[in-house]
Amino acid sequence: MKYTLQEFLKEYPNDAACLDRVFKLRFGDMQRVCPCCGKETTFRRVVTRRSYQCRLCYHQLYPTANTPFNKTRTPLNYWFYVMYLMTTTRNGVASTEVQRALGVTYKTAHKMTTQIRKLMQEDHKIKLRGYVEIDETYVSTGKSKKGDTGRGTESKKPVFAVVERLGEVRATVMPEITIKHTDKYLQKHVSKDAHISTDEFPLYNGLKKRGFINHGVIKHAMEEYRKGETSTNTIEGFFSQLKRMIFGTHIHVSEQHLQKYVDEAVFRYNHRFKDVDMFGCLVLRLIDYQEKPSL
Repeated sequence: MKYTLQEFLKEYPNDAACLDRVFKLRFGDMQRVCPCCGKETTFRRVVTRRSYQCRLCYHQLYPTANTPFNKTRTPLNYWFYVMYLMTTTRNGVASTEVQRALGVTYKTAHKMTTQIRKLMQEDHKIKLRGYVEIDETYVSTGKSKKGDTGRGTESKKPVFAVVERLGEVRATVMPEITIKHTDKYLQKHVSKDAHISTDEFPLYNGLKKRGFINHGVIKHAMEEYRKGETSTNTIEGFFSQLKRMIFGTHIHVSEQHLQKYVDEAVFRYNHRFKDVDMFGCLVLRLIDYQEKPSL
């Protein structure tokens, strides 16, 4: 059962409800020890600003500090609604759609969706095991120039990805698809005992020499798409979803922001079995959120 819009509106009907949620996530229950006076106290919400005040010493805590909502005048329930949309729609939400839905400027809508995509960035600490598929694709980042239609051309940027069947995906925008870049990524994200599947691209010929001994190859040029447990259908499915999101919803994206869209697709894929919790998982990330440098 999915998290419905009716349930969302009931839980977050206004700005105050959203602020209460952020406060409880970041500072625990309302009844706590004040970090200033050191006494057990109750914090009450300050009506005129996004803060909570100790009833004893009047020290104030600002729940939205160091979050995507910091220093924004846009109501928090607007932010939460966009987060809801971006976690319940299959192919993402365009900034123009947010602009129309909320009645804000395009600049504000674009800032909101960009900040939320930063919140979606995954912190991968566990290597992929089992059956792992590896592949690359090229994504257009603007209008193609005359004759600029092939892989690796100026308007197309490479996205490299690895996926564990029935598990998670890792994906990144690379400067170029070479052993120098891909091997470092594989060493970080794929276990050496994984059963790896790739296509016949020459880049993958040396995987066994680099420690990935279980390597099967699918020869697409010979119309081969599965050979026993060797297949790249799962990773190709992820790439199809990524491109549907970019070209179907956003039409085109800039090279500067491409990684953020890839991160959004990765987040949605890795939480695909958590329809009820995807929005909740995103909200929970506010607890330890750290501003990441812009790409």
